[in-house]
Amino acid sequence: MDSSEERWVSALRDQAARLAFPEWVPGPDDWTSLYTSFEEGGAPLTEVAVYRGHDRIHYIRFTGNELIAFWTKLVDRIAE
Repeated sequence: MDSSEERWVSALRDQAARLAFPEWVPGPDDWTSLYTSFEEGGAPLTEVAVYRGHDRIHYIRFTGNELIAFWTKLVDRIAE
């Protein structure tokens, strides 16, 4: 991945974290994670987490209608 792609992916993860955890105020050691996969039954899921150093300080998992609502809001936010 080149640096422009890395910046875009990082921005997407950060926007996902800000959407999932509106009370979160990023600190200098914070980093975000955005992971999408499929459950055993084939249903999609997305996990969003914020880490401070090595400690996970926020975590949420979206499935079903909540997953659709989350991605719809995220795409709307990044399209602004």
